[in-house]
Amino acid sequence: MNETQTSEPEKQTGEMESGEVNKSTTDKVIVKPDNLKSAVWRFFGFWSVGGKVVDKSKVVCKLCDAEMTYHTTTTNLRMHLMSFHPAEWKKVGEDETDGPLPKQPRLTEFYGPSKSLPAAKQEAITKKLTQFICKDMRPISIVDGVGFQEFVHEINPRYQVPSRGTVKNRIVKLYDATASTVKMAIKNKAVALTTDGWTSLANDAFVTVTAHVITEDWEMKDFVLKTGELRESHTAENVSKSIVDGLQEFGVQLESVVAVTTDNAANYVNAVEKHMKTMNLPCFAHTINLAVRKGLGVRSIENSVARLKRTAAYFNHSTTASYLLEEKQKQMEMPKRDKLINDCATRWNSTYDMISRALEQQAPVAAVIFDKKLSNLELSTSEWTQLERVKDILRPFKVSTLALSTDKYPTASAVLPMRHVLLSHLRQETDSDTAAVKEMKAKITADLNKRYPEDGDVFMFLNTASYLDPRFHCLGHLDHGRQQEVHDKVLAEITAIAAAEKSGESELPAPLEAPRKSSLSAMGDLFSQVYQQQTRAAAYDLHGELVQYEREPQLPPDADPLLWWKSTGSARYPYIAQVAKKYLTVPGTSVRSERVFSSAGNIVNKKRSALAPDHVDRLVFLANNM
Repeated sequence: MNETQTSEPEKQTGEMESGEVNKSTTDKVIVKPDNLKSAVWRFFGFWSVGGKVVDKSKVVCKLCDAEMTYHTTTTNLRMHLMSFHPAEWKKVGEDETDGPLPKQPRLTEFYGPSKSLPAAKQEAITKKLTQFICKDMRPISIVDGVGFQEFVHEINPRYQVPSRGTVKNRIVKLYDATASTVKMAIKNKAVALTTDGWTSLANDAFVTVTAHVITEDWEMKDFVLKTGELRESHTAENVSKSIVDGLQEFGVQLESVVAVTTDNAANYVNAVEKHMKTMNLPCFAHTINLAVRKGLGVRSIENSVARLKRTAAYFNHSTTASYLLEEKQKQMEMPKRDKLINDCATRWNSTYDMISRALEQQAPVAAVIFDKKLSNLELSTSEWTQLERVKDILRPFKVSTLALSTDKYPTASAVLPMRHVLLSHLRQETDSDTAAVKEMKAKITADLNKRYPEDGDVFMFLNTASYLDPRFHCLGHLDHGRQQEVHDKVLAEITAIAAAEKSGESELPAPLEAPRKSSLSAMGDLFSQVYQQQTRAAAYDLHGELVQYEREPQLPPDADPLLWWKSTGSARYPYIAQVAKKYLTVPGTSVRSERVFSSAGNIVNKKRSALAPDHVDRLVFLANNM
């Protein structure tokens, strides 16, 4: 504040302090010169002796005797009052006509919003904004939101939020850059696919294709390639065309596709096998779902599950019942106070979860049913006992589904060994197995057995994948004859690889005419047997590589087979490693493509149900591949 401003309170203070000095000429006192008129000087002054100021470079606080440097301004005086004497600082504000000095301004206040950011900084923030919209699956219209713009302005007033059109253009550029990266990642590699169809909130049909590869560093990578709209009827021919169009867009030739994993829908199976002429693998998670549903269809078990489902629905939809259940859980001091789970018709795992949760909360649930006299929801003791046994039977199926739903490790190689374990589990009988439970196990067994016929190509393909996985290479689920067939198949493949490498290295031109007989020809005839022996010796070396691989200790089921191939196998068995990288790429389930539906559902929502199909494709691609 300007030191020349004068107010009545200041004048009175100055007179008072001058009078104090006149009373004593020897004591050291604090005095303020009359020319300092600011109200803040009421609490400050200079040391004075005999009416004369000792040092005008040092100002003293009358409240705490603190000394401060004085530079002809009152800024540090005011800051001292604000920090250490807030009550007195308030009085200063009341005395001054223009109010107290505002708080220390922010750095952003020294430049106005009219000054734009440097182009490089504006571009960097816009890039991050585009990535935020794509990664978090936010609508592009977020940039028009008043709240969002105020939020951005608070962070940096100089940043100009781009328009919708600008963000759309940036998304296209980001898609092109990411697509180029994906193309390079899958170029010249054995590729496995998963595919499935889904319908958006706007009732538009799409076909999603995902690609899976193993890198040179033995890491499993997966990419969402294409989410194409399917306007025509969902015939096998139209589905295959949609898949092939997506592959061509990313430069993937059908010859490099090892296999395609789909659910058991006939149009997708025929699209792969009949039109694409490629190996189709049934999704093992879907296979388990179908088999378990058959088992749960036994009348006695079906009735118990249906009643349990009604009970779960009642507790989930009634606020009173939900409150009573929570109170009973507290009274019984339950360690877990969870709500009941209701099942989904297309996911058998949810039925298992529903039964497990109901058995955990059986006591409080029964208490609420008894208090509310809901006899139609009450399960008998025998039904609860039967459901307990059903849960025990289905537990390994739940574990199998979860284990095969990963994208980071090979899963097709585990399909048949896991199926063998599940069938062995079903063959075990206990005294608590009722007639209904035995029938349930028989139905699941029959359905699993028919899914992978031993005379089919899929059976041999999956066994080959198991053989190339060091966790299952002993093929304990097969008899000796089948093991030998797999051995011979892999030997034929590595022999073909060795021959191709040898052929590529020699690059000998084809003869223009038949050679004439000569002394050299006679020498050739003489040593022909030796040449054949050398060829057999080379074949024997490849066979020896297989035999040595088969002697390797079997890895634990929870070990990472790709890590073993990277650290040990690829150096010891170079030819087998090349075949392993092809077969281990294949996923045993189509879960990856089904997961895309979740992200797609967040993108095509009620606020943007009219998104164009090409925008849906780009946004789904970026949300899953960035």
